[in-house]
Amino acid sequence: MAEVYRGYHAALDRYVAIKLLHPFLADDPEFKERFEREARNVARLKHPNIVQVYDFEYDAEGESYYMVMEYINGPTLKDRLFDLGLSGDRLPLAEALRIVKAAAQALAYAHERGMIHRDVKPANLMLDDDGRVVLTDFGIAKILTGAHVTSSGGMVGTPAYMSPEQGLGEAGDERSDLYSLGVILYQLVTGRLPYDAATPLAIILKHVNEPLPRPREIVPDIPAELEAVICKALAKAPEARYQSAQEFVEALEALEASALPLEASAGAVVSPPPAPTVAQAQNADTPILPLEKLPQAQMRGAGRPFVRVLAVAGLTIVLVLVAAAAFGRDRSGTVPPVQRPEATVGTQTPEALAGVVSTPGLAVSATPEPTALPVVAAATLTPTVSPTYTASPTETPTVTPSPSPTPSPDLTGTAAFLFFERQTAATPTPNMTKTLAACHLEYIVIAPDKHNVPPPVTDVNNPRLVRANTDFSFEIVLQNTGTCAWPAGARLSFNPDLTENPDRSVDLTPLTDVCGANLRPGLNFARQQQSNFFIKEPVGITENSPAIVFTGTAPRLFGCYYGVWELFYPESDVRIGRPLVLAIRAWGGG
Repeated sequence: MAEVYRGYHAALDRYVAIKLLHPFLADDPEFKERFEREARNVARLKHPNIVQVYDFEYDAEGESYYMVMEYINGPTLKDRLFDLGLSGDRLPLAEALRIVKAAAQALAYAHERGMIHRDVKPANLMLDDDGRVVLTDFGIAKILTGAHVTSSGGMVGTPAYMSPEQGLGEAGDERSDLYSLGVILYQLVTGRLPYDAATPLAIILKHVNEPLPRPREIVPDIPAELEAVICKALAKAPEARYQSAQEFVEALEALEASALPLEASAGAVVSPPPAPTVAQAQNADTPILPLEKLPQAQMRGAGRPFVRVLAVAGLTIVLVLVAAAAFGRDRSGTVPPVQRPEATVGTQTPEALAGVVSTPGLAVSATPEPTALPVVAAATLTPTVSPTYTASPTETPTVTPSPSPTPSPDLTGTAAFLFFERQTAATPTPNMTKTLAACHLEYIVIAPDKHNVPPPVTDVNNPRLVRANTDFSFEIVLQNTGTCAWPAGARLSFNPDLTENPDRSVDLTPLTDVCGANLRPGLNFARQQQSNFFIKEPVGITENSPAIVFTGTAPRLFGCYYGVWELFYPESDVRIGRPLVLAIRAWGGG
């Protein structure tokens, strides 16, 4: 997906990380708009546990988009786990809780602002040299794929850390991120992943169908209270998990505040895992995307001074050959192993010493893998791309899991699609978004009346006429005028981009006519900038929804204000109808 450089900003006397996206990504006509939108959203995230984005722009000379980010001087959590695995150690429980709590706090902050990560994994958690935990690659999944992929059954994520609903092709929501974080906590505490197999399909099916192996069966000295937290985070059904990242944080804080023996596993020694086979190591911890997003351009910039380069062209050819071998000539579902390219930086990496092929990442990944930060000064990478593949007719998608914690292999979206297509009769894997393709999804606003126009100053009983800098609430009732019912969980979600830069789908003419010079810039005036309001009950065709209680806080300055909201089908990014403009009028104030 990108090349990552370490850059020096002379005026500010600081190092930065520069992520230069490969030019072929711009072949997508929607990429520019998607990149700018998501980059702006990510740049707004200012939290100590989220990597800061300083700038983003288009480089005309190189024909590439780039992002300038905070430079994190430290390893990824994946690197830390690898080192511990070589020595046969595990993290102390207190340190594991600290890392996961910091990541949960980062997710809580982002989720409140409508940002879902969709690929939480150890490679996207970095450990700064001062001990700070930093979550990276927010927004990358959407930059690469766009909402049209995540709402059409395409899988985005990493099999070993993927929630069951993502494994079934659904987009997932905040609770999907929490499931992935629960997998990380399980791995930190037990020293292994909850589910492992030789193929990504088998791993995905285990996440969907198999009961969770109890952590205390692996490490008996784990406190029962900690096991309960892990099991709740890894519940199959999203509604059985923690419903928000803040709720997860509070559960972890309660464990830290208790008198539990959280240092029981400090220095604990576990048997180091055997070196993974090529079939298992070839795509370890690598996200997967639908085949239509595979890059079709050659890798650029080979030999330039960057730390890790994604081997675009070679791996694309390999994936196409693998798909042809597995699903063109042999319909048995066999996925031949792929020899991935090696990359060396100076001396051999720990992965190479352990017998694992070091991989700079797949161009089909939703986030570069392994994470390109931290980088090493003056390091020069000379990639050697020598992809090969070998058919293995005896391999099947459901191999008995290895008893040792081995990295999870990768999978192309086409392989997943063909597998599930063949297995529909034996193993139903419903995909609601495909069903919705036949639906006409629409609604009308029953209340409030004239929702897109602020009430006049004489309408003193209107709850949307609000004294400046005070709280208010009003009810929103929607009628389902489409051809399909809505299950419980449809959400009204704030769209900052359409609010800031309305397009043709947003009609502000009534606002302009009524407010004139008093029309203020659009903003999210929901209380504490809440980004989602949910319809908690099903809504049948032609039925009215239960009242959504919208709570807000009026700005300090008088005038007319508006925000643009969108209604989404439950647990998806499938939008229902047109955007909804909500308007209020603030009186008094400066």
